[in-house]
Amino acid sequence: MRIRLRRIVRAIAAAALIAAACSAAAQAPIRIVVPTTAGGPLDVVGRVLATGLSRDLKETVIVDNRPGANAIIGTEYVVRAPSDGRTLLLGSGFVATNAVLNKLSFDPARDLAPVAELTRAGMVVLVRKGLPVSGPRDLAGAAAAQPGGLNCAAPPGEMGLGCEQLRQALGGAVVTVPYPGVAPAIQALVGGHADVMLAPYDAALPFLDGGRVVPIATSGTTPVMAPFERLPLLKEQWPGFVVVGFLGVFAPAGTPAETIRRLNREFASLLKDPPVREFMRARGSSADEVGPPEKLAATLADRLDYYRRLADAIGLKPQ
Repeated sequence: MRIRLRRIVRAIAAAALIAAACSAAAQAPIRIVVPTTAGGPLDVVGRVLATGLSRDLKETVIVDNRPGANAIIGTEYVVRAPSDGRTLLLGSGFVATNAVLNKLSFDPARDLAPVAELTRAGMVVLVRKGLPVSGPRDLAGAAAAQPGGLNCAAPPGEMGLGCEQLRQALGGAVVTVPYPGVAPAIQALVGGHADVMLAPYDAALPFLDGGRVVPIATSGTTPVMAPFERLPLLKEQWPGFVVVGFLGVFAPAGTPAETIRRLNREFASLLKDPPVREFMRARGSSADEVGPPEKLAATLADRLDYYRRLADAIGLKPQ
């Protein structure tokens, strides 16, 4: 009888452990993986999205910063995650540029499922205080006057490739210096450790006071928000020199289509929320409709094609 009772107790305990594990799994938070450093522009957007989704979904949504290797570490983490819609990547141009510039163990076009394109925006070109540059036309003279050329701070993605485009435009007188995120890259510029960089509008704004950095141009195709609307476009100095970023949410490939559609609806609803919409506008981002997942898939395909052609044109090989 005692042996039988012990078996019953063990069975009950085992069942309780299984139930607890299942409950814990059900309670697991949704993760928005930000593959850059905390405190940077991508991280700030991720936290706004996580707060809104937590409110709307009535469950815990967290930001999981996984920087490193030009955002490859965080991206691969999502690629290898379960395809259950609970691990998401907040991605930008690095999703495309890394596939062109690096030998990856995964293919973003195959191994990531587009969920929602959030915004598109150009970049602002910044130089350090004290560099004798007031516009793109002055960069060549500054590069020639400085031994070794200009150091271009290169966060992951299209900003880093922008440094390579600048190197080509200035006849090689630019050194691309990788940084794990926009925030440390701008700090390097403020500290005089870098000379020039491309940055999102919102990242540049706090550093304009006191002239800690100097904006000299924008990299999109049209004039932009104040106080950058009077700056020249890079393409006016160098035809074809356009750097436009996008921001989107991806899930691991294999995530069920209905889960993708549900998440897409949640992000579309969230970006219609007035405070969130105004937040995005203040970043200098477009405020278009989120659109279906296919919109982000088309953007990724377009960017992959563009960056491959650009890499061929300027002689960049995967490392």
